[in-house]
Amino acid sequence: MAYLDQFIIPYYGLKPGWHHYDFEIEDAFFEAFEYSEIHKGKIMISVDLEKQERMFILHFDIKGILSIPCDRCLDDYDQYIEGKEQLIIKLGNARREDAHDILVIPENEHSFNISPFIYEYLVLLLPARRVHPDDENGNSTCNPEVLAILEKLRYQPKTDPRWEGLNQLKNDHNNTN
Repeated sequence: MAYLDQFIIPYYGLKPGWHHYDFEIEDAFFEAFEYSEIHKGKIMISVDLEKQERMFILHFDIKGILSIPCDRCLDDYDQYIEGKEQLIIKLGNARREDAHDILVIPENEHSFNISPFIYEYLVLLLPARRVHPDDENGNSTCNPEVLAILEKLRYQPKTDPRWEGLNQLKNDHNNTN
C-alpha cells in the first residue's frame, strides 16, 4: 500500500450524515510530494465529513509542527501551525474545480483522495516570512556562522568624495542662517 492511500476516502455506500476521520502526518507524507519545501513534520488532522445527497462537506482541523528551512540562514527550524479549512465536493459529470474550496468529481467514482488538499492547506498555513524565532532576549537563533557571513556581505554604498565636499558646503550654509 502506498503511503498516500490512507488519505483516500471511500464514499460509495457511506450513509448520509456525519463521519469522522483522524490522520497523523509524518515525514513520509512530505516525501510523497515532489519538490516539497517541507521535509519533516508531525501534524494531527481531524476531518469531519458531512455527507449530503449530492455533495460532501469536509471540515479540516489542523495542528502540529513542520520542519522548514529558514529564509535567512537556510537551516531547518520547527514551525508550529494551526488552522481550520473546508472543502466542498460535489458530484457531477466531470472532474473540475469550481473555486479554491469546491471540487466537482464524476458520479461514477467511488472515492476521493484528500492528500493534495492536506498538503496545500499545510503550505498555506506557513508564515510568509519563515525565520528562526528570536530567543527570550530578542536575539536571533539563526546559524551564527551564516549571520556573520551575511553581515560581512551586507551592501554598504560607497560615498563619492565629491559629494562630501558639497555636503560640507551645504551644512556650512545652513549653519550660517
